[in-house]
Amino acid sequence: MAMDTKPDPDPHVVRVARYLSAAFVACEQGAGMDYPRKKHADESIGQFWIQMAELAIEARKMSHERAHHPVPPGRPIQ
Repeated sequence: MAMDTKPDPDPHVVRVARYLSAAFVACEQGAGMDYPRKKHADESIGQFWIQMAELAIEARKMSHERAHHPVPPGRPIQ
């Protein structure tokens, strides 16, 4: 029986996934980013966060290619 083995993701993708998961935990707990990032640094990252990181990286690349700004320069965000 052959096992499905997925290749290890790019270290940059893993780093972005860790930041996304830490940001989620921090938001849910109402805490800063430093605590969840340090506390869970050695834990493995799930496939969900890997996929979210890949989507975020791809969206950022696409926005730079089109020179699209979500908020036009010079306009306040809120």
